[in-house]
Amino acid sequence: MRVPTIVLSLTLLACSSSSDLVSSSVDAGTDTLSALDGADAALANDADALADAADASEACFVGTVGVHGQCMTTSACASLGPYVSTPGYCPGPADVECCTKAPNVADDPPIPSGWKLMSQSQVTTDMTTWAVAILHDPVTYPMFSTTTKTCGTQLVMARVEWHPPDFQNSVVHRGVTLYVPA
Repeated sequence: MRVPTIVLSLTLLACSSSSDLVSSSVDAGTDTLSALDGADAALANDADALADAADASEACFVGTVGVHGQCMTTSACASLGPYVSTPGYCPGPADVECCTKAPNVADDPPIPSGWKLMSQSQVTTDMTTWAVAILHDPVTYPMFSTTTKTCGTQLVMARVEWHPPDFQNSVVHRGVTLYVPA
């Protein structure tokens, strides 16, 4: 007897105005089970496997950094390569955690068309206060989100992105970059 195959697939959706979203689909293959002894037990095992996969296929959001992920076992997440598991964001067994792409500055989108990096000498106290508020609100401003504000007469765009290690953080971390019209 062949056991139905359960396939979890990750699909990265690209959108110019939102963070990378990770969605999942569960595809359970179908089989005709014979009426041999033990068929009821096999059906019960298949139902349990499907229920486990359904529990582990929920979307999740790691609010501390503002990234979307997928609930799955830690071993399945580790097998994906540059992904990390974060506990506390998924229902189910302890080994089901929120799996998200590992922070990497190479994943930051290019500088938006029509904008350029703002030089540090142009950044005012008001702009810094605004950027810090964005940084500390990952639910409203998830990774790669943008927003604009006029500070005095200067239009400024803020984008949440990964920043390399620096004097305050020893790892790649969530940060806010300011841009001005080119």
